[in-house]
Amino acid sequence: MNQSNSTLQLISALIVLLPVAIIFIKQKGSNRYFLSLAAANMMFFISTSLLNKYVALPEKTSVWISMLANVLQAPLTLIFLLYFTENNKITKGIKISLASILGISVVAMGLSSFNEQATLNLMTLGTIPVFLFGSVLFIQYVKSSVYEQKGTNKAFILSAIVFAYGSYMLLLTLNLISPEKHASDIRSLFGLITIISTAFASISIAMFDLNKVETEVSKEAVPQRKNAATSQWDDFSLANTPELSKTSVTNISKYYPTYQNN
Repeated sequence: MNQSNSTLQLISALIVLLPVAIIFIKQKGSNRYFLSLAAANMMFFISTSLLNKYVALPEKTSVWISMLANVLQAPLTLIFLLYFTENNKITKGIKISLASILGISVVAMGLSSFNEQATLNLMTLGTIPVFLFGSVLFIQYVKSSVYEQKGTNKAFILSAIVFAYGSYMLLLTLNLISPEKHASDIRSLFGLITIISTAFASISIAMFDLNKVETEVSKEAVPQRKNAATSQWDDFSLANTPELSKTSVTNISKYYPTYQNN
């Protein structure tokens, strides 16, 4: 591994800790969806640290922990995507994809032939639903941002996920087609993509509550316009009416003698 690639790997390993820190500083650690995002970032940190031997462990243990961490990143990100939808069909689709990926991963890891290439295959499988569901949700929030002026920050967070997993999916697919040709570049490109997407997601998470507060304040600051035709009756009641006027209103029947005898 050359010096520039090693530096890129180190930066990518450290930068994924930034959203984890922001999530806990912003006290979102109690939210299971943000907690799953933090866990996904920790998986990347663990796998990168073990791969580059920043942490000294027995080789066999290191390989297995690294492979497990790589496989878990996509499922944890799928759990985070559930935060962005209340649509039953999308929620069901994400849960089915999540169960399928975990089931296939358990079976694959139980086989004696499980190795690094099998890990990359599982990673490729995991990136597909994250990219697809992330793209659908991203488009929904972009439309909501344009037409309803809300959900902008969620669209930014989703854009980082779509960019990251779309790029991962492309790189892993190329690796499957020609492993030897792309093996030397895939790790450095993974690091670069992670740095860009993580930085963007971190800014969006940090601004999340701020944008929410500003929206609520702006709504409170807009005066409610009253209908001119009905506003004059807002404070109308006989309790606020002079006695003479009330007598005139309640004794209106005196102007119609025919009704007095009924």
